[in-house]
Parts: sequence; C-alpha cells; structure tokens
Amino acid sequence: MKAQYVGDIGDFGKVLILKHLAGLGFKIGVNWVLTENDERADGKHRDYINYRGRDCLCCCDEKVFEQILPLAKKEKADRRIEDLESLIRTFSNSVVFFSKKYMGGSARKAVEEEAFAQLSDTVADFVFFDPDNGVGGEQGASSKHVYLSDLKRYWKRKQSLLTYHHLGRTGTHDAQIGELKRGFRSAFPDGRLYTYHLRRGTARVYILCVREEHLPNILDRDFIPAIEPLKITKTDWAKVGRCCEKIHSVRSTPAAPPPSSSRPGSGRR
Repeated sequence: MKAQYVGDIGDFGKVLILKHLAGLGFKIGVNWVLTENDERADGKHRDYINYRGRDCLCCCDEKVFEQILPLAKKEKADRRIEDLESLIRTFSNSVVFFSKKYMGGSARKAVEEEAFAQLSDTVADFVFFDPDNGVGGEQGASSKHVYLSDLKRYWKRKQSLLTYHHLGRTGTHDAQIGELKRGFRSAFPDGRLYTYHLRRGTARVYILCVREEHLPNILDRDFIPAIEPLKITKTDWAKVGRCCEKIHSVRSTPAAPPPSSSRPGSGRR
C-alpha cells in the first residue's frame, strides 16, 4: 500500500470487503505493508467518482461511496493513509492499524516484528495484509510483498487472514488465482478459503483464509453483494440496467440554465 493509492477504485473495493467482515463480528487488524510513494501512475483509477446513470457505483454502498469521494478527489501530494483509516473507523471502532513504512532487505524483519506485536491476537482475530504486489511465495525480503512465512505466524496464534494480491499479465487470472489458492491450501491445510476477484481498475484478488473457530461467523455469509459491480467490467455492469440519477455530495452541481428570453430568434441551438 502507498498513500498515493488512497481513494482509488481499489480502495473502494477493499473498504467494502472490510465493512462486510466487520459486520460479521470480527475484530480486525490492518497491516498496510505501507511503502513510500513513487513517481509511477499507480493509484490513478479515480474516474469512478464521475460515473453517472447506469455506470454509477453508489449502488455498492451509498454511504461508503459518499465517504470515499472526498478522498478520491485529492491530489496525489495530499493523500494520506490516515484519511482512509478514519473512513474505516466509521464502521469498525475496534479496528487496529499498523501504518509504519516497510523497507526492503534486512530492515524488513524489524518492521515485521513490530507489526506482529502490535496486531496481536488480543486486539484482532482477523488480520488484513495490503502489500503493493501481493503474496511473494514462501519467504523473502521485499517491502512490496507479504510472504507465507509471515502469515503462518499469525495463523499459528489463531488469527484468520485476508490478503491482497495483484494479478499480473503472466497467464490468465484464473490460472494465477488457482496457483495462489494451491499455495494457501498447502500452507494452511485446516483453513477455509474464499477468493474475491475484482476487475475494475487494476485486476486484483483478495484471498480470505478462515480458521475453523471463526467459521460460524462467516458460513453462508461469505457472499458480499456490495462488491458485485466491481467484479465485472464497466461495460458488463452497464448491461445490468441499474440507473442512478443522483448528484453525489462532492460532484459539481450543474450550472442553472440561463433565463429564457422573449427576444425573436432566442431558443436552443
């Protein structure tokens, strides 16, 4: 995660998933696996705030939509992870965040130890990991990945897991998700896996790995209606036929038309 991503369409999806899990009664810990901003255009997918009519995404969750719009409109230099945390706290007062920046190489271990201590099983029975690039295999030292060896430590002390993974261009999305699931099944053979593949903006998948003792919270409630429009393309969603005619809070109010005139020749051009 980078502060420059705050408010993009990827953030909208992750907030909707976290709201659903909080609503199931989980105490949530969030490790942003935060890294420094860079000069790349990542986080640019913000045009969703201007969608109108059949494209509008307020149907996902109108309250969250209204809350995230001000964040989405901020310039890159003004985006702050604290604003996203404040939004999440509106539906989960007990959530705990680890927001210290990760470094690569040998410096990574110290930060990971600090995160592990802060997101303890006494404050969170569910931990979300949001690395830039996702799961990097069994182990490693990149600041842009989380590793199965990291996740196993949380699992061992009886915490369930939600992990972001960026889908690349090497192979189909289904093949990449299948490989990811095989890795999780091998690492957590006693866990129940759920995946949420979001296609808007940059393609991504969230993999939910639930411990047996937490299954009563989620059984038959793993379906998340709020993210359904984000699981298909904008074109396919438009075909569904829902339509919103609202002017949402941070959108510009259209200028009033000029008063009509009785002069000859006046009228619409």
